[in-house]
Amino acid sequence: MALSLLAYFFSMVTAFAIVMTGLVGFGDAQLRTARPTHYPAVSVIAGPDRDALENSDKAKEAQKAAEAREALDAQRAAETREAAKKLARAKIARERKQVALARQRQERVARDSALAWGYQGQYSGRQYSGGQYSGNGRLYSYAPGFDR
Repeated sequence: MALSLLAYFFSMVTAFAIVMTGLVGFGDAQLRTARPTHYPAVSVIAGPDRDALENSDKAKEAQKAAEAREALDAQRAAETREAAKKLARAKIARERKQVALARQRQERVARDSALAWGYQGQYSGRQYSGGQYSGNGRLYSYAPGFDR
């Protein structure tokens, strides 16, 4: 029921739009064909060899073209801003990745250095396996006289 009422409403609106378009077009055609010859006042304003309606049409077209150029410029500016934002985000992501890699490298060097000197601190060398920790973090060497 509601769907049929909605379809009826849209068909009436469409019919109204079609009829009004036809009437406006017909009236415009009548005005263009039935307008009187140039009066002196019109020829002074528009020039003796020009038509006032043609001038207004040209002015409207020029205004539409200017509006279209402005809209295109605004769209290009928006696209440029979006591209700049994307580049900035990518640059920040690259910098963060580089910082993370440098931090990992630094931690690896610190861990390797601590293990090489046999420290029992943060890098004790204890490994987790099966619920228990094993290892004492000491550096073993096969060199004689080096018994840590």
